[in-house]
Amino acid sequence: MSKVFVKNGDLKINGVYLTFNDKPVYHKEFVDAQKRAEYVITFANLAKGKDFKGKTPDSLEDLKDEINKLLSNKLNKYIETPIKPIQPITEQLKNEALDFINYNEKQSNSEKVNDLLQNFNIINKFESVGLYFEEDVCELNKIYTIAEIVEAVNSCIELL
Repeated sequence: MSKVFVKNGDLKINGVYLTFNDKPVYHKEFVDAQKRAEYVITFANLAKGKDFKGKTPDSLEDLKDEINKLLSNKLNKYIETPIKPIQPITEQLKNEALDFINYNEKQSNSEKVNDLLQNFNIINKFESVGLYFEEDVCELNKIYTIAEIVEAVNSCIELL
């Protein structure tokens, strides 16, 4: 079997067949990565808007407490309620703590994304350099790009 070098943009889907210059081509690692990409992207699209954690039901007792609180606010005030003092250092420390927590979460997510995306290195190589394909018949629904895969993985990394 002869091999042909294919660059990004030259590879096409003809119906469901992977082709280059209207001839069927095949690259096992590339096709396998494309099938994994299809799964990840479909998963991400179907996971949008789903609630996997569930919602706790509203409490009737909480509703009664809220009603009583609203109705009790009609009392006369005889002395002024003290105003909370401005605490810039406390606020700054709180914001720094939240930034640190968010940083750790973002770092963890970026590591997960990068680890998962290692499965698609062959697609990145194809997009940046190109690949040698063999003449053979294979079926694919779509050729996914790294950008599409990254977007899908980022949208649902906490589920993967």
